[in-house]
Amino acid sequence: MKLFRVFALFATRLSGVFFSALCVATTTMLGLPAAVAAPASNQAAAAEPLLMGFQFGLAAENQQSLHVIGQTLSELVGSSLNRKVIWTADFTLRAAQSTLGGKPYAFAFVKPPNLTASLLAKGWQLVVSGKDTLHFGTDLIAQPCPQQRGKILVGGSTMSILGLPPTMPQRCIDPAEVWTSASAVLLAPQAGSLVDQVAQKLWREHSPRLPAIVHVKTQNAVTGLMRDMHVAAIGVVTPVVSKQWLAEGGVLLQHQPMPMWAVLAAPDVPAETVSKVRAALLGPESAQANKALGLAGWEVGSPRAYADFLKWLNG
Repeated sequence: MKLFRVFALFATRLSGVFFSALCVATTTMLGLPAAVAAPASNQAAAAEPLLMGFQFGLAAENQQSLHVIGQTLSELVGSSLNRKVIWTADFTLRAAQSTLGGKPYAFAFVKPPNLTASLLAKGWQLVVSGKDTLHFGTDLIAQPCPQQRGKILVGGSTMSILGLPPTMPQRCIDPAEVWTSASAVLLAPQAGSLVDQVAQKLWREHSPRLPAIVHVKTQNAVTGLMRDMHVAAIGVVTPVVSKQWLAEGGVLLQHQPMPMWAVLAAPDVPAETVSKVRAALLGPESAQANKALGLAGWEVGSPRAYADFLKWLNG
């Protein structure tokens, strides 16, 4: 009986070796590489990571919050495709047309609508748009005039803080008069930024002459100078920042909505891949990413909205 068990064990092992050899011989005869015989899940795990670019615009969030957004959203995209996704910040149109370490970008998360419009014009595909984002955009804010309800304060000696003549007269004016007031000054972040461009476009819709424009580094610097140094300028910020300004008694002069956040896929990304990512962003599995973004959710969206915005901005 003992001898029989030993023989059976030997036969089992021998049959296993024979079966493995048979598999190798079969794939060799058919001319197939060994990877073809591997399970699909193993192939996906071994595939090259995808690259996803992020452009946060003039973000008011801190670096830690931006890191959480990038990590959470890229993991959601990767999970929908069973692929590793590596994300990078400061994504631009030039970066979209080049490669990072020889690897092209497959996806992008973009806040500024002018960049989204430019990418769409280059053949990128709109995966989804942010839902209910029209309350984002660009805001023009002003100082309230003391003792004159409904009017705003412009000019005055505090203009010297901005490097302007301190002799610019300080006046309390009706908001409708600001577009032609000699005392009006635009205080904007980062020359050439989207909010800077939108502010100038808005001004030209009211007056052919632009006022003096002073640029500072950040949106917080704009409201800091207006609040703490009592600079009576017309501030240029996003609603994320103006919300606090209004809560402190400041004035909202004008709000310009725009089609905001979008997730895009590169021109050569297959339609099936785009569909999988879109389904994940539209589905309940996006809840954690949406919370990190402070976003109500996503919708299919329309490329036309971004094209129309760029046409208005450049018109």
